[in-house]
Amino acid sequence: MATLRFCAYQYQHLPLDELANRWAEAERLGFEVVWNCDTVVEPDRPRHPMYDGPTTLTLMAVATSTIRVGTLVSSLYFRQPVTLAKATMTLDQLTGGRVELALGVGDPSAGGPLTGVSWSPAEQVARFREFVELVDLLLRQRVTSYDGRYFRCTEAETIPGPVQRPRPPITIAAHGPKMLAVAARFADGWSSWGGYGVETEADFYTVTARRCEQFDELVEGHGRDPRSIRHSLVCFPPLTPWESPGYFTDMVGRFGSIGIDEFVLYWPGSWRPDDAPRERAVLEQVATEVMPALRAQSTPPR
Repeated sequence: MATLRFCAYQYQHLPLDELANRWAEAERLGFEVVWNCDTVVEPDRPRHPMYDGPTTLTLMAVATSTIRVGTLVSSLYFRQPVTLAKATMTLDQLTGGRVELALGVGDPSAGGPLTGVSWSPAEQVARFREFVELVDLLLRQRVTSYDGRYFRCTEAETIPGPVQRPRPPITIAAHGPKMLAVAARFADGWSSWGGYGVETEADFYTVTARRCEQFDELVEGHGRDPRSIRHSLVCFPPLTPWESPGYFTDMVGRFGSIGIDEFVLYWPGSWRPDDAPRERAVLEQVATEVMPALRAQSTPPR
């Protein structure tokens, strides 16, 4: 299993100075990664301020110095492989090798229709597979030509290339069997969340356990070791990670038992604004006491 990691997830829907302060705070608290998102509207509230993901990712990079940074996820709806790879390479150079790349189709309710996208499910998966394959090639090679059904390029240059070799790690968000198969083939990390129809924690756990089992079988079918691929969980409601230090410890233990080794955590108050001060106090205690202890327990002895 990969080393246990904790990530802060922050929509870029706050004033820019507040965002910079929050990213710096995530670094101070010891999170391994801070993520923003890729959407043209705020995913959960209509008519709410929302800044561009790639632009604020650049600000995130210069506002921090040690934490890894990325967009969860760079969306098939909005991004093109050649320019996405060029931007990723540039940010990896800018940060000295701190970029994490996450790829996904994206949430249709959070911007896809605004771009006129109306792909069938089959076409969407086929497009996504080419999208992932081409981004992977572009980041590994200085010059790439590709002739797919949906994406093509001729001698596209990614020079000087990323700092991280052979390329920055790629996380792929996937739930259904066909998307899981793409992740099993290409991903360094796989990202999952419960889903809008998941209403109880028991259901969230059951759905996640089933997906983990399906994903690991697909990975093995490609001759890969599931333990070499990060299993990442976005802690979306009904999970409430900032309920208490005990709840957080139990949550990590329960999902760790089915293979989850990365927890992506919304900032306190994201879902219960009136409870933000209490959740913020829990975050401080979890970050300073609980997360270090859990990391130490997950690290194999030398």
